[in-house]
Amino acid sequence: MKMISPDPHETHPIEVVIRMTGSSRRKIFFYCRKGVVSPVRRNDDDWHFDEESVMRLRHIEALRQQHRMNWAAIQTIVGLLDEVENLRAELRWRR
Repeated sequence: MKMISPDPHETHPIEVVIRMTGSSRRKIFFYCRKGVVSPVRRNDDDWHFDEESVMRLRHIEALRQQHRMNWAAIQTIVGLLDEVENLRAELRWRR
């Protein structure tokens, strides 16, 4: 499977992110409050998210919908994935 790198310069308004991820506005706000994703730009209801956040939201929705995971399980998995990425970055830096 080919890995697709997110474009760090592309952003999407929240209405587009809702369609792209299958999530709701309420859930996206919840995930933002919990610190799982963050908008790159935020003006009242005009929130914009980068590709990395969209990919993360898709992953969260897959865990929630397809695997029927609750918030505690999702939060644990997201934390572990972040730790793995941090360790990979550290290994790349040491090489």
